[in-house]
Amino acid sequence: MLSRYLKKVNVVSLSYCLACSNYHTRIQSKERSTSDLLDSYKIEKEKSMNQSYNAYVSPNKIFANKEINLDEIKVYGFDYDYTIASYKKRLQYLIFDMALNILIEDNKYPKGMKSLTYDPDFGVRGLHYDIEKGLLMKIDSQHHVELGTVYRGYTPLDDSEVLSTYDGTHLSVQYLSSFYDNGKYMRQLIDMDSLSEMVLLSQIADYFKQKSMSFDPKYIFMDVKAAIKKVHVSGNMHTTVQNAIGDYLEPDKNLIELLEYLLSAGKKLFIITNSPFSFLDAGMTHLIGSDWRSLFDVIITSARKPGFYTDAFHHFRHLTASDWTTSWDRVKYFERGNVYQRGSAREFLKLAGFKGSEVLYFGDQVYRDLADLALKLGWKTGAIIPELEREIEVTSSDNYQQALNWLISLEKLIEQAQGIRSAQALQLSNEWKQEHQEVRNLLKVSFNPRFGSMFRTSIKPTYFSGRIARYADLYTSSITNFLNYQLHHTFYQKRAALPHEII
Repeated sequence: MLSRYLKKVNVVSLSYCLACSNYHTRIQSKERSTSDLLDSYKIEKEKSMNQSYNAYVSPNKIFANKEINLDEIKVYGFDYDYTIASYKKRLQYLIFDMALNILIEDNKYPKGMKSLTYDPDFGVRGLHYDIEKGLLMKIDSQHHVELGTVYRGYTPLDDSEVLSTYDGTHLSVQYLSSFYDNGKYMRQLIDMDSLSEMVLLSQIADYFKQKSMSFDPKYIFMDVKAAIKKVHVSGNMHTTVQNAIGDYLEPDKNLIELLEYLLSAGKKLFIITNSPFSFLDAGMTHLIGSDWRSLFDVIITSARKPGFYTDAFHHFRHLTASDWTTSWDRVKYFERGNVYQRGSAREFLKLAGFKGSEVLYFGDQVYRDLADLALKLGWKTGAIIPELEREIEVTSSDNYQQALNWLISLEKLIEQAQGIRSAQALQLSNEWKQEHQEVRNLLKVSFNPRFGSMFRTSIKPTYFSGRIARYADLYTSSITNFLNYQLHHTFYQKRAALPHEII
């Protein structure tokens, strides 16, 4: 009995001693791991800060969201504004001033607002405006508001107020948008003219606040939206630009070379634009010459996109060359160099004899120019994004690459620290999370101090970037970038690793 008891005690004692030994070993391991993390932190930071990065990406490159073989493209189509024609910033000042004048003269807004001026550095395209709440913000591709990018006028909202307002950061599909993202509650400010619109909305809100004047954000939005529309439909903006075309249009010496390059390869060319012919003619004559129409197989003006793509009941009308008035006969076929109005995409393909699968069409506005083509008609699509050159310039810089690589290193270090159960590791993790946020902010302000990049939030693609990926097979900063490629080139979509994959 005694021997059995002693054996049992010895076994228990031995087990206890082994447990104690393992415990002390784990503690020592944790201490060594924390020390190792500090060493790794110093090594990785020095490496990130001192490493030379070869991250150059050509601003003239064409990027693919879908595999596109140019051998299969027989027909190239173009929007005009911001696609063929590139405008100087001066145009945004003009739109802002004209819309502001309409608000003051027609809507009787305070005359003191005449002192407001367009701010070219305020925002970026693709932001969302909450119509009811009067808030401008950036939203990611998964419908989350990016904290730190929500503004009422020029005043940023605290994160706590944003979380309270929207009960978190996620916005439902019903609240966020309609198909063309001009929904009841939110509007995405996505075209080039929206830059003037968002500045006007924000400055008016600040003006009323400074003057202690009560206002309903929804009424301000409706008035500004109507004023911007009137700037265009009244013809005043078009007339002003036509009368001083060189002051507003950027010259492009490569444009005629591109068109001749495509024609020499036997490609068909067309223009479909919402602009009136007089405006198109003034711009194309300035850019190419008075015989510009001879380069295009079909020219469609006043198309009224996006309805052009979905409405099958409007027929084309021919503009007579003698006085540019519309004919009364229905158009039964297209003639090279002639000009047509209205119509529909389906009749266009029928009269032109084109197959939708052989057409590549370029435009700057995701919804008006590209969405219906991609989803309903099967055309290939290309988005022209002038801001892409600036984005690439920033992301290719050594300063940006250093900060980005350090951010990624910090994330790995934080993950390792979180795997160690000690007070010291917890303290390190919290300190590094704070530094991680500081580096994120540094990357953000590299693009725009308020809203950051057009294409990316801190982690995910922006809503704008998601729409580009969905509706644009290709995207680039200028149509003339095609001169860098042979017309049998195949563009391949870049393969991105899923979270569980290693590439």
